[in-house]
Amino acid sequence: MFIRLPSTRRGGIAPRRLDIALVSADVGTPGHFPGCEACIRDDPEEIVSMTLTPPLRIALAVLLAGGVVAVGPARPATAAPTDAAFGTSTGTLNVNRAAYLSKHDIVYNRPNTNPLHGLTVGNGRTGAMVWNNNGLTAQVSGVDLAQQSTYAAGLVNLYSNPQLDTGYTTFQQRLSLYDGTLTTKYDSNRTVTVLGAPNSEVMGIHVEDTRPGVSSVGLDLSLWDMNTVQNIADVPDLDTWRTVSTFVDATGVGLSRGQTDANNFGYTLAATVEGATYSSQVVNGTRVRLTITPTSSYTVWFTAASRINSPGLNSVTQAKNQLAAAKATGYATTLNNYRNWWHDFWARSFVQYSNAGGDADYLENVYYLATYMIAAGGYGTYPLHFINGVFRATQDTSKWSNGYWYWNQRDVYNSFLASNHVDLMAGFNRLYSRNLSALKSYTTTRYGSDGLWVPETMGWDGNARGTINSDYVNDTYSTGTEAAYNMYLQYRYSNDETYLRNTAYPYMREAVKFYEDMLDHDSATGRWYMASSNAHETYWDVRNAITDLAAVRLLFPLTIQVSQQLGLDAGLRANWQSIVNNLAPYQVQNGAYLPHDPPIAQTRNNENVALELAWPYDQTGIGYPDQQTAITTWNVRPHPYGNV
Repeated sequence: MFIRLPSTRRGGIAPRRLDIALVSADVGTPGHFPGCEACIRDDPEEIVSMTLTPPLRIALAVLLAGGVVAVGPARPATAAPTDAAFGTSTGTLNVNRAAYLSKHDIVYNRPNTNPLHGLTVGNGRTGAMVWNNNGLTAQVSGVDLAQQSTYAAGLVNLYSNPQLDTGYTTFQQRLSLYDGTLTTKYDSNRTVTVLGAPNSEVMGIHVEDTRPGVSSVGLDLSLWDMNTVQNIADVPDLDTWRTVSTFVDATGVGLSRGQTDANNFGYTLAATVEGATYSSQVVNGTRVRLTITPTSSYTVWFTAASRINSPGLNSVTQAKNQLAAAKATGYATTLNNYRNWWHDFWARSFVQYSNAGGDADYLENVYYLATYMIAAGGYGTYPLHFINGVFRATQDTSKWSNGYWYWNQRDVYNSFLASNHVDLMAGFNRLYSRNLSALKSYTTTRYGSDGLWVPETMGWDGNARGTINSDYVNDTYSTGTEAAYNMYLQYRYSNDETYLRNTAYPYMREAVKFYEDMLDHDSATGRWYMASSNAHETYWDVRNAITDLAAVRLLFPLTIQVSQQLGLDAGLRANWQSIVNNLAPYQVQNGAYLPHDPPIAQTRNNENVALELAWPYDQTGIGYPDQQTAITTWNVRPHPYGNV
């Protein structure tokens, strides 16, 4: 079903002299910021008495970025000549995506010098957060460079004399979601385009600079003070991440870290130039430089080559080979290939939100931007880490990153099956499926079970150090069910029965066997129950955590069904079915589900655990017999606007 709703301009901000342009398909049309009740004075940095309706709080820091961001008012998708949005011959929506997605572009109308407001561009494996300081500066990172992608590659700085951002009248910097490019224009004589090479770790900066009198151009790769690097990433040897080696030769320049990491992580950040001559030099132990002969058109290619993806773990050779390949392909062809990669990505699905208040239109802005940012770093060997990812402008400083927290990772990935990006979800699922043996072995060691326990906070190799050392998650049992269910859903969306047989079903079976071992049986009542576990992070060591009961009611019937479909494990089904038939009930109080058997335990976090029944466990919702109970549970949730 496709519903086309009218869209009108919506008020709230009355700009006078203000560097905010709201951009739609007809780029440059000024408008209003939907849903924001604010007074903005002549100083665009000064926002007085701002009040946002709840959905608009979601990404304010990202989208306002100091008052210079451009986001567009929603307009309906371009209709087909027949005035029908659905193409009956193709079975797809007739959408002019290039025009439609342009309203979601992020546009700065003056240079941004704050790294935290840098715009984000990436090719699926390598990402750059870009700002305008000493020319153009970016912090580069890659999803596969370090454990939990904690340590970033480094800084890339392109500068000239006179600088790119001097002596101009007009400025615009545009992140084009449809093309995946970041383009900065100064007047009509300077254009800088940041792009990527698809299916690689290489990115590029293409410069068109026709100003007379440019005397020099430089490109620096640099790192920060290595003495400040802290070990919050569960690495075996921090010294290798504090140690930097350099290379300079005719092929370009590079910096390397983590070259002796026992887990085979580490990387080389390297650069070269196409379209201009250059010389190479080491400035100091953490800075290398290309001195480029000024020309009117040239491209700087750079890469964050990961050791784990390099033949022989040689990231230096890999970086040189990657850069040579990019130069051989050339800027024009690479740009075309890169745009086509993004166009194909967007062609797989389409959403349009609209409502009279403008909240839905703004949520659509957030949806497309978030989808772009995840895809920009979601195609590595390892999944995009929910808190580190590939976009950071804080040097090596990162937050708690000792593992992949499933609660948080699911928010990054779980939309990508419904939006027809099975390949993105598959990357997330592979992190768990490839660690099945290690996880089973640890389950036996810790629990004496032949099944599968998955730590809520899991390291890249399946280690549980981030879970067992934390009271918040050490007794959480339901994560394995979530991982197994996501694999089953991947099968349902792809219809790949080989994947079901070889990957999804084994995971499902082992997760069921773990619960079979962990549940207790009351012979007096005939009930199966969970004597003690965590109801996620909020309620510790409680009886019949709703997450465990939901996990059993979700996974056991599916596993029975799949075992019958595949003709496997017939002897296990009877006990699985007995557990489902005789499982302890959910507890209800005042018409709402409780997170565990009463009395309610001390609150340790601000999760609304009882709503796990609706998502991700799919045990209630619209049309279910207990729909009203689910609604009441929502209405009385204890943390209505908590940060989780």
